[in-house]
Amino acid sequence: MKTADAVAIFVGIILGSGVFVAPAQVIAAAPSIGGALAIWALGAIVAACGAFTYAELGARFPQNGGFYVYYQAVFGSAPAFIGGWSALLVTYPASTAAIALLGASYIKAIVPAAGPYVPWVATAALVLAGALNWAGVRSGATAQRVLTAFKVVAVLAVCLAALFASGSPTRGATTMPVSSLAFVLTAVVSVLWSYDGWSDVTLVTGELVAPERNLGRAVAVGVLVLFAVYSLVQLAVMSLLPLSVAAGSSSVLADAVQASLGAKASGLIAAIVVVSTFGSVNGIMLTSSRLAQAMSRDRVIPSWFAGDLGTPKRAIAAMVLATTAYVWLSDFRGLLEFFGQTIWLFYGLTACGLVRLRWRGDVVNAFRAPVGAPYVVIAVALAMTIGLAIADVRRFFTGVVFVGSAAPTYLLWRYVMKRVPPSS
Repeated sequence: MKTADAVAIFVGIILGSGVFVAPAQVIAAAPSIGGALAIWALGAIVAACGAFTYAELGARFPQNGGFYVYYQAVFGSAPAFIGGWSALLVTYPASTAAIALLGASYIKAIVPAAGPYVPWVATAALVLAGALNWAGVRSGATAQRVLTAFKVVAVLAVCLAALFASGSPTRGATTMPVSSLAFVLTAVVSVLWSYDGWSDVTLVTGELVAPERNLGRAVAVGVLVLFAVYSLVQLAVMSLLPLSVAAGSSSVLADAVQASLGAKASGLIAAIVVVSTFGSVNGIMLTSSRLAQAMSRDRVIPSWFAGDLGTPKRAIAAMVLATTAYVWLSDFRGLLEFFGQTIWLFYGLTACGLVRLRWRGDVVNAFRAPVGAPYVVIAVALAMTIGLAIADVRRFFTGVVFVGSAAPTYLLWRYVMKRVPPSS
């Protein structure tokens, strides 16, 4: 894969549902253009620090598997297994299922008769994404480039069209008081969620041309593209809707575009959401299968998933099946929320791994993140983890217990593997 492919994966996975809802929470926290853009800029800085941290680790360890490979090298096999176990069992399949269901639900605005068949539409999307990636990395990466280009251009175009079509922007027609710290923190968390996914591109580092040079470039370009898109969307929303209306909207971009272009734009917005979510599904399918491949080659999960050299077809098939199971599991969102409370623990641990490597004096002739990047990630990880734990103690510790359940599984699997020949 080339740098453009990595940019497409990076942007394509991240640019999903957040762009359609987060601007409302930003307005509630900062009812001014300057304040709103400052929050998006803060999110971009945190995302850049996280992405650069992972990019340096990817340049040091240019293999498929991302954080699993880094944990293996820095902390050992047990933490690597626990992180990989959590990601493969819950994070990737559950989050991908949620994204697929969101996209499928918007099909109703285009084809009303599809309403009762949302799970089937989501399943079809998963199978299609699996088929594209089954055909090979070139097929999956090409599809990702097309999907990412479409949704970036579509979001920018629809925002610009709405702005130009509106003869009298309503910005400032309804003022709002300065928000409390609670609203600001809620907006920051929402923005960080909108940028989340910046670690996934490192799962395919082994298939990127010259990753020691191109991985850092890809994430830098990706963060800039995302900040530009989010900023334009925020400006459009604040120009087209009264601030009090925008702050209370659950689908603020759609409401803003319809206020300018009319109800006829609802189908257009629905189509953009469908393509955007499918781009995220395709990107996650491409990257997460490489995590399963890396773990199976280390025999911490059945080696069957590794398959032959090249495209991990068995791992892709397994991801399709696992994700489809979540689509039909009605209460899976609770499990996803439980684990979502602990994801920043893993981000912080990864950043600690880079700090440890630097302290050991390991010098490599490859991309290096800014000196302070991993420390920013560690600080934000601590703040997010503590904040989420305080906000919902039960849910947070349920997530921690679930992650901890990987430890006895690891010990059992290690015991079994000692008695199974490597060729099995």
